[in-house]
Amino acid sequence: MADKNGDGVSRRKFLRNAGVVGAAGAVAAVGAAQVGAAAVGGKGKPKNPDCDYDVVVIGGGFAGVTAARDSMKNGYKTVILEARNRLGGRTFSSEFAGHKIELGGTWIHWTQPFVWAEVQRYGLKLKETPEPFVEEKQTIRVIHEGKSVEPKLEDMIGISKAVKEYFANAPKLWERPYDARHTWNELLAVDGMSGADRLAQLKLTPLQRSFIDAYVAGIAHTTSDRASYADVARWWSLPGWNMTSFVDAIGRYSFKDGTISLINAMIDEGQPEVRLSTPVAKVEEQGKRVLITTEKGETIRAAAVIVAVPMNVLPRIAFSPALDPALVEAAKEKHSGSGIKVFIRTRGKLPEDGKRLGVAGSEHPLNLLATYAKAEDHTIFVGFGADPEKLDIQDRDAVQAVVSSFYPDLEVEECYGYEWTLDPYARGTYCSYKPNWLGKYYDHFQKDRGRVIFGQGDHGEGWRGFIDGAIGAGSKAALRTRELLG
Repeated sequence: MADKNGDGVSRRKFLRNAGVVGAAGAVAAVGAAQVGAAAVGGKGKPKNPDCDYDVVVIGGGFAGVTAARDSMKNGYKTVILEARNRLGGRTFSSEFAGHKIELGGTWIHWTQPFVWAEVQRYGLKLKETPEPFVEEKQTIRVIHEGKSVEPKLEDMIGISKAVKEYFANAPKLWERPYDARHTWNELLAVDGMSGADRLAQLKLTPLQRSFIDAYVAGIAHTTSDRASYADVARWWSLPGWNMTSFVDAIGRYSFKDGTISLINAMIDEGQPEVRLSTPVAKVEEQGKRVLITTEKGETIRAAAVIVAVPMNVLPRIAFSPALDPALVEAAKEKHSGSGIKVFIRTRGKLPEDGKRLGVAGSEHPLNLLATYAKAEDHTIFVGFGADPEKLDIQDRDAVQAVVSSFYPDLEVEECYGYEWTLDPYARGTYCSYKPNWLGKYYDHFQKDRGRVIFGQGDHGEGWRGFIDGAIGAGSKAALRTRELLG
């Protein structure tokens, strides 16, 4: 569908015109890393004379860029092979209605040690959401029994208690959020439980149930019945088991100059070679070297390969010897992170009610609708939904109908987003595990094989699925590569 003025684009038109993969015609990257198809970098000769590079990094997201920077600093001639025409992976700095926005990953926090250390390392500036940030009243509307209601004070007190009850066992499940093995038996005991299953265990009012269901869907970026309760409890545990820290950790602080500012800083320091628009077709181990074949037919010889692509796209690459069958099975099954993120410009300045939040359960097209930025003549909202089939984020009329279900007085002028589930080099949003995935796949993820090192941000301990987790995965992969190569 097109919008009522005929100047919008439908999902189908978006696919046809944009080519899905993040080309400049689809969305304009802000401050994108200044690298060409084969940028100058990775100077020097490889330590292994039978190789073109010491290290080839497949994937130019935060995991790959971190691994490449650290590998260069470890003295290895390194190249990044990135399928898209930009770096950043599932993070994507852009502009909308005069505001800097993030089409992929956005928020960071001091409870996220790897990314916060990088902020301090490079002296990067931050901003707060909404922008400009002031301590002000927030109006909350919850879709309850098909209607938008504003919870009373006693309702919010009850919701707060219900949230604590929902996560009451999180400290026991994740006593050490960076060490799943420490409480492995406890985690396996709830491994088969979904977020919805946990809701069914509790005696909640319908309003409390709708509120918690909305946050579960927002956390996992999928419907609560497809989200692992153990995984959702991990999110609650990492910032310290309380609502204030939880909300700040996942939605308050972001890079003033975009996530790309950290990507650029890492590239500038490490100076690896970067080849954009270079999808990899095959990775073949041959004794003391690995042959990497691009989809264009070029063959590159390396002493080691670091795989830093999203898990859902692993089957695009042919590995010889073949990958662990469990890895292939998980990738084909795909993790549950598959929702939508949409930025919405509404007409006029918000009234004196400060900022607004809309909350709705898994069945609703948008589970969370939050104030992102405020101006004199407009307001920017950001919305998260669990199911891309329920809302075409390129269709202004459709977005208007959903926004009106929360706040009928808001008039949508335009909307903007990127559909990661349709991107062949993502095939999903950030990684969320499904029920039973810990017991079924945990021992198979991030297991190196010979000269092929796995450093995917989708896996590992702590904030996996976040920028922080990707940086941690990349740095650890670089360390293991140094141990391998000596």
